[in-house]
Amino acid sequence: MKYLYRYGFLIFTIVLTMVGFFQLIDSVENGSDAANEYLRSLGGSMDSDSFQIIAEGYILSNLTLGGILLFVGLTFFCVSAYRLSKKFN
Repeated sequence: MKYLYRYGFLIFTIVLTMVGFFQLIDSVENGSDAANEYLRSLGGSMDSDSFQIIAEGYILSNLTLGGILLFVGLTFFCVSAYRLSKKFN
């Protein structure tokens, strides 16, 4: 149980960092897919300027989410690695 507590948070931060990284990598594709899904829910017709604004909004929200997850994951990873190195010294 002691090892799970010691290494569990470190593993969680690695997973959180990876999720944020992949969210950033796939943000354009996920944002475009979400915009197309929104367009389909409206019936499939919209002028291109409005669709472009909506697609950019979805892409930006995915970029923001990925950046936050990556930043938080890396920050907690550094803190966890620092604490773990202090226990072994």
